[in-house]
Amino acid sequence: MKIVVGPNAIGLERVVGQLQREFPQHEVILAQQPELFRQELADADILWGSCNRAEFLAAPKLRWVQAPSTGVNGFMAIPEFVAGDVLLSNASGTHGNSLADHTMALILAHTRGLTTSFRRQQEHAWASRELRNYLLELTDATLGIVGFGVIGRTIAKRAAAFDMRILAVDIIRGQVPAYVKRLDSLEELPAMLAESDYVAVTVPYTPDTLGLIGERELAQIKPGAFLVGVSRGGVIDEDALVAALRSGHLVGAALDVCAVEPLPAESELWDAPNLIITPHTAGGSQFELERLYATFTANIRRFERGELPLINQIDKVRGF
Repeated sequence: MKIVVGPNAIGLERVVGQLQREFPQHEVILAQQPELFRQELADADILWGSCNRAEFLAAPKLRWVQAPSTGVNGFMAIPEFVAGDVLLSNASGTHGNSLADHTMALILAHTRGLTTSFRRQQEHAWASRELRNYLLELTDATLGIVGFGVIGRTIAKRAAAFDMRILAVDIIRGQVPAYVKRLDSLEELPAMLAESDYVAVTVPYTPDTLGLIGERELAQIKPGAFLVGVSRGGVIDEDALVAALRSGHLVGAALDVCAVEPLPAESELWDAPNLIITPHTAGGSQFELERLYATFTANIRRFERGELPLINQIDKVRGF
């Protein structure tokens, strides 16, 4: 089989040699340049990376795509891909710990005044009195988690260590950990938002979750709450978020993902009050590449044996 490691597979070039040694029976090609990628993908069986519609349509032999990320909305936007029989798997489980750490870091940056401290440091100003007026503990605060998959569950585990009260909603209701106060269906989202001091949005991007947190939902959030978005851009309505921050209904927010990336210089998000922006880095860690490689190689062996479903195989009808 021919395996192509594509240009959008960030960092994967570092393990191509290892992949070639581990699977000498297959042709493993690193194709980082766009033109080379199009040429090599044309007769590839497996893609580790991403492609656009034109590239996919020019790859008639393609049988399986291993996405190097959890989000697969790019593939789900290609009608021929969704309707066809090419398998799709993602990196679910790879980034749960780092995304949970990042979420708690963003919340703590707000509660402990870290952004203000850093700004005052640049000014050589000792801001003790200013900061002490609004520093917060997380003890007994309510965290509402929208989406209780791997990421949501890992965030809940971290938050429990801070003695937070944890609520969650999800389209699929599974086992409720002892440290979670309540896990409800997505229909209970308004009730959960109304109780939450902090809200973490972790649902995948699908047609059903596009704009899931819009003007109505932001208005339902408890006044003075703090919102964090770490899953995929487009789930949170950015115009409505800017309005909620400007009105003071939300005391603050943090985004690691945006609808358009890189975020355009003219975006109103840059200047929205009390908004922390990180550039889609929540999934990064020293373990990321190792975990991505382990999932892909395990899936290669399953694919060779015809053992389905693959690890993290996507239901293309549901989009996750």
